Amino acid sequence: MEELRTNQQISWLDDVDDRGVVINPDHELYGKSLAGTALHFPSASGSTVGSDRIVNLAVHGFAPKRIVLEKSDPITMWGAILGKIDIEIRGTTQLAVDRGPLEKLGIDAEIVDYLVRAGELLGTNEFIPAEDVQIAGVSYKTITETGLELRRHFGSKYRFRSKNVTINPAGMDMEDWQVHGVPEEFAKKQQEVIEIYVKMGATPTITCTPYLIGSMPPPFVDAFLSESSVVAYANSVLGVRTNRESGLSTLLYAIAGYGPRYGLHLRENRNPRVEVDVSCELKGTVDFSLLGYRLGELVRGRIPYITGIGSRPTLEELKVLSAAGAASGSIDLFHIENITPEAMGHLIELDRIEERIEITRASLDEVKGRLNTGKVEEIDLVTFGCPHASLNEVKEIAALLRGRKIRTGVKLWVCTSRAVKEMSAKLGYVDTVEASGGHVVADTCMVVSPIESMGHRTTATNSGKAAKYLPRFCRQNVVFDSAEEIVRKIVA
Repeated sequence: MEELRTNQQISWLDDVDDRGVVINPDHELYGKSLAGTALHFPSASGSTVGSDRIVNLAVHGFAPKRIVLEKSDPITMWGAILGKIDIEIRGTTQLAVDRGPLEKLGIDAEIVDYLVRAGELLGTNEFIPAEDVQIAGVSYKTITETGLELRRHFGSKYRFRSKNVTINPAGMDMEDWQVHGVPEEFAKKQQEVIEIYVKMGATPTITCTPYLIGSMPPPFVDAFLSESSVVAYANSVLGVRTNRESGLSTLLYAIAGYGPRYGLHLRENRNPRVEVDVSCELKGTVDFSLLGYRLGELVRGRIPYITGIGSRPTLEELKVLSAAGAASGSIDLFHIENITPEAMGHLIELDRIEERIEITRASLDEVKGRLNTGKVEEIDLVTFGCPHASLNEVKEIAALLRGRKIRTGVKLWVCTSRAVKEMSAKLGYVDTVEASGGHVVADTCMVVSPIESMGHRTTATNSGKAAKYLPRFCRQNVVFDSAEEIVRKIVA
């Protein structure tokens, strides 16, 4: 068996293609096939639907035969468990987990098997109630037919025991998909995915910003959340205690009503390991998106303690910081001096800082340059709302478009939740966007919808998270800039 080793994290969503070949030209393993290998790497970065991607590779014979991780990583772990791949997590003391207490809770034997295996790998035999669960792996594009088959299996046998289960964005606007040119076959599969989740007991929030529509547990409560930007925002800004779960782990924990207590559920594991000094002024969401992107690259899965940010960032700035950091690296939790709750409340210790890093304006400009791979004159799709736009963001984009017309050949989407779209409609923002030739699109975003099969080739966005995934996962050239600059470039 060939051994492959790397010190770099792997994003299973966009670093590896559907035949198991590493397609990220900046990765040490670029061009290598992972199929049948013994793969040694630190952990997964990027999207938490990576577990579904691993299962898909395994089903089609393109997955590694053995995986060795350097740290706990639910994304890779659950992909390996459900894909029947041998896996080891170094530095974790494996336990013999007693299945008896789980069986006494009335959990089905199949699900107990999965929980026991997770406990063994994670080094914990403690399972806690999973009352608040947010499930990624909702778009048919990301889970593929293999993922749909898995959900058919679980949906035919189980209902969710967890009380509050919400779901991530789908691959299309569930009401207006025909307007946007979504292929009918894709739509049928996507509708089935949502129907399965609803039948199992999920609330069809269909958004990556549940905290904007009142669906989030209170501070210092344990939860099991799996959308990467939600994990970072909930842990960091709201003080919720959750690990970066995978779409498949949260599906199983919602069925069981219980999940393992480890990692960021434990206060001692929430202390920062690297201090990051921001030595430049940050202006607006684009700068905070660039900061998050650079953080993810630099901290390599460690928890950062950020200094140098003066006034409190807005909700929207914290939202994009969380999203970009989770996409470019694997930031699950960050602390900002005198701003985020655990830092402000002196609930963390700074004695485990092992490195100090400075982020300068030059480093942010360098990231912005790398994210721009497309030409302005070739833009055919403009997308805002990754993560889903807040009401304020929809309002701001409507103001930018008021009285203007988007040039011929360019589509514009403002992606948001159904609830925010309905409020935006009542306030007149949707009419303003539509009068310019654009659309306010609910339930989906540019990354998880099949834009590459809808004829789009160059997408403009103000989202660092979207700019990370669009080139390889969606086969797009990217124009990355502020909403103001993008609108200026595409109106007639």
